[in-house]
Amino acid sequence: MQNKVVVITGGSSGIGKALAEEFGKRGSKIVITGRKKEALQDALTSLKSKDIEAISIQGDVSKEKDNEVMAQEAIKAFGKIDILINNAGISMRAPFKEVDLGVIRKVMDINYWGAIYATKYCLPEILKNKGSVIGISSIAGFRGLPGRVGYSSSKFALQGFLESLRTELLKTGVHVLTACPGFTASNIRKASLTADGSSQGRMCGYHL
Repeated sequence: MQNKVVVITGGSSGIGKALAEEFGKRGSKIVITGRKKEALQDALTSLKSKDIEAISIQGDVSKEKDNEVMAQEAIKAFGKIDILINNAGISMRAPFKEVDLGVIRKVMDINYWGAIYATKYCLPEILKNKGSVIGISSIAGFRGLPGRVGYSSSKFALQGFLESLRTELLKTGVHVLTACPGFTASNIRKASLTADGSSQGRMCGYHL
């Protein structure tokens, strides 16, 4: 992984931050993105304290333009993109009969469309470098979970996208990976959306 340029969406905490540290330790140049300026700056400071070459780009993965800017800034800083890790995600916990449909839409915008946008704008460089596109999905992408209709739907959609993309790129030298963790310690529960779209607000829980 020496001198590979790795872009990680949602890289300011949890799985994304851990990946940034792990790739950085192996000599990669890291680009992390996130919506929250303070958390992003803290993550960047932590990476640099470990002698990892990294930049942070504040942006909302659910907005197409932010993803275009992200790719441009990564190339401007490091000259290329080798690996994209579509990690940014949000969960929700509410029965379908009670949930505001805007909650499901928000989860889809981040978990699915965020990956679509990021991949679209990073792919030309990844094709050029015969790199990798990675999606952090979930076991919820294989089984629909009660109380998680939006989350499971977004992960099913993500996995369908990555499977199609893998087939399309089969002879290009680009690697497409779908990673499906089980229960993983993270702060995703704290940010999980309830039926009305407010954050659940609990402390550290488990990513599924």
